[in-house]
Amino acid sequence: MGKTDANGVDLSGATGRLIQTVDLVKGPAPQAIATDTRHGWVFVLQMESGDQDDIEKGNMRLNRINRLTGEVDGSMQLRGFGHGISMGAEPQEDGTTYLWTEVGRSLHYSRRDDGTIKAAFGKAVTRFVFDPGTILDADDPVLRKFTPPGSTAGTGPSIDPVNNLLCVMYHKNGRRHFTRYDLAAAAAGTWVPVGTTFVVKECKDLVPPPPDCVDEDVTPAVPSRYPLEPELTSQGYAVLGDVLYWYQWAPYLVDKDPNTLPADGFPGVAFLTSYDWATGKRFDRQVVTTAGGLTRREPEGAAIEVDRETGETRLLIGFSNTVPGKTDSRDVTISWYPTRPAVGGVRVLADWEDLALETVVKPGAQRPRGRLISYAGTTYLQLRGTLTATPGLTEDSKIATLPHRLRPTHPTRASVPRNNNAGRCVCRVETDVSGALRVYGAYSDNAITWIDLDGVSVVWR
Repeated sequence: MGKTDANGVDLSGATGRLIQTVDLVKGPAPQAIATDTRHGWVFVLQMESGDQDDIEKGNMRLNRINRLTGEVDGSMQLRGFGHGISMGAEPQEDGTTYLWTEVGRSLHYSRRDDGTIKAAFGKAVTRFVFDPGTILDADDPVLRKFTPPGSTAGTGPSIDPVNNLLCVMYHKNGRRHFTRYDLAAAAAGTWVPVGTTFVVKECKDLVPPPPDCVDEDVTPAVPSRYPLEPELTSQGYAVLGDVLYWYQWAPYLVDKDPNTLPADGFPGVAFLTSYDWATGKRFDRQVVTTAGGLTRREPEGAAIEVDRETGETRLLIGFSNTVPGKTDSRDVTISWYPTRPAVGGVRVLADWEDLALETVVKPGAQRPRGRLISYAGTTYLQLRGTLTATPGLTEDSKIATLPHRLRPTHPTRASVPRNNNAGRCVCRVETDVSGALRVYGAYSDNAITWIDLDGVSVVWR
């Protein structure tokens, strides 16, 4: 059972969806995520390729995605930057977006047991404007870099847009540190810490250590079909006010063939942990269950955004997923935790939005729309409106596409009214991870000429 923190986030509560299964420019998995809600962009970092040469050099690809359509709208190559620990997006009034990322050329390498390089991480942070179709080199003199004092390994920035703070994660004296800076001052090259630095403590830091003390990177004992790695892997972080959110993952101890994975597609267990910045104590830790049903779901990236339409602050978490039918190509899905409380027991996770209709149908008296709500711990997809078809549908057909915010990660169906013909007055509508809304029950001798969606309220997850 989760708890609601100072920001209104319940890590065990309902989640919404920002984008789902969006193909990226390159094949490797997504890493860090960030959004520019002023201009409607989602930014996703990924490795340039899986080639060892690119990995050792820290070459990355920065994708810009339209948050409404899910379409990739330009990318940049970042040479020598690192691995993509975390990222921040800073919108400008002139329509541009500045990105904060880690940067090399001085790179920190993590190595496998045989000594080969597993990943390369930038030791400094930098800020640059997104310029689609260009290549940015870590040695470019235009880049202003900042290395946290005493940092010995990889680092990564994240933005708190509510409080206009830039948080930088780094490693010092064998500990993971988080320090906040004024965002505008840091952009101008002035790095003065704001408040205290959060240090992830270990049991040996406590004198005397409590007998039940467990380090924060030790994998908790949770139900799992396969044994888990004993140590958690950091997959991103975000800071909002005085709460730090840490996104971690425990992969299966033995890498399984994707065909033998559980039906839910999880190759491990994801955890999201919240901490009180002032005390350094853990507030809550929960297993992440959102975005199930993907082909091979792995946690990747966390961020904070303020939705421009509603003004609501959201905690975003990303997922990497193997593109169905491919073994070397990943897509990205981003879910979010709300901060506003439910009203009358109902929380609207995505307000009414038009469906994109196929040419075989037309809107009726009320245009077809959909929304997501959460009630009593369950999330529902609701549809309303009517569809008409002239001269009529005579076979199973795709009739519309749901927006990314509404697409479920498992097949969802409902029986709905249709024109009464020879006693047949009900048909079935169904949607899945693709967002395609299909109708079943039309025949050559019994055409469907209209469909009423007003009664659709089905479990979404």
